[in-house]
Amino acid sequence: MLCLRNPPCRARAAESSPVERNKAKEFVVILNENAKRVTDRVRSSAEKLGPRIALYTSRTKEEAFHIVREALDRGCQRIISGGGDGTFSHLLSAAKRCLEEKNAQIQKMGRQAREGLLRLSLPEFGVLKLGTGNSLAPLLGLRKGLDPVRSLAGGLDFETLRIHLIEAEDRCCTFSGLGWDAQILNDYVWLKERIRHPVLASWGRSIGGYLAAILLRTIPTVIFRQRPVEAVARTLGNRLYRIREDGSIQFVDAAAGKAFYEGPCNLVCVGTTPYYGYRIKAFPYAMALPGLMHVRIVKAPVSEILAHVPALWQGRYRSPNILDFLAERVDFSFSDALPLQIGGDAEGYRSEITYQVSPLTVDVLDFSRPVHTPTA
Repeated sequence: MLCLRNPPCRARAAESSPVERNKAKEFVVILNENAKRVTDRVRSSAEKLGPRIALYTSRTKEEAFHIVREALDRGCQRIISGGGDGTFSHLLSAAKRCLEEKNAQIQKMGRQAREGLLRLSLPEFGVLKLGTGNSLAPLLGLRKGLDPVRSLAGGLDFETLRIHLIEAEDRCCTFSGLGWDAQILNDYVWLKERIRHPVLASWGRSIGGYLAAILLRTIPTVIFRQRPVEAVARTLGNRLYRIREDGSIQFVDAAAGKAFYEGPCNLVCVGTTPYYGYRIKAFPYAMALPGLMHVRIVKAPVSEILAHVPALWQGRYRSPNILDFLAERVDFSFSDALPLQIGGDAEGYRSEITYQVSPLTVDVLDFSRPVHTPTA
């Protein structure tokens, strides 16, 4: 996750732009210095990757945005994200913002130039497994460390997987949620900030830290909540499907603006890829129909969730208390503000939010599928 507490982008007076110095490089690698596995050793190893790689480090989302913008201005077609889900989400959002700026400029030009607007697209992305949560790891054959970049630096290339994106507020992501999942994230951050011992700190940044946060804070908070939160979910798009308990998909005839759910809610979440971090298959139908996101509404009590953790983890559990939909655009409103996470980053509390599938897609390098160039 990109830390927002650091000062703005460090000045680079009296020296050339970092992208200018590396404009001949084929790949831009951006390491998030706040990510769990971006250590001094990793940075040192990355600096030795070779002439095809342009390496940058970032502490804030502002720094990342400036690097992405300058790279795209110089025609970079491939960006490698070094961090977790939050890092990937912020870099995607930065690239989208850059496209929007270019589109606004093109709109001021003549018709011929405006026709080129439709051909603008996001660059290809690669993801390094260097963060706390890496939801794309099961899809893309991600391994810890810099091995994928070493392969790229050595001339090996990979197939890509096209992924649909979700827009929420000013962010692009592949998953987001309000309620229990964001509460767990907040409690996990709270726990990490209070562990001072170096050995325990390392444990606290692993799945053990998540489990401890759930047991020590999240579950007690949920159990002693005095009243349930009521939610209203409305479709704002043209396509809405209900996923039945047997896995079949049923079209829902609901006009835009019509509520398709009203009732108690412990968690609502959306995803265009199947996993949360640690291979939790929260969205088993995320890629069932192109251009739609999996919308999940959980009203199950904590006792039911705890009784079926393995099946939930594997995406196999079905219940009348877990409602699944596929949608283009949805709006949620709540009787009380709920904690929000976007792409694995805590984003405060919201009593209303709108999610929509972005018109943009991104091609992500699949490191489990190398491209084999035929020999002459």
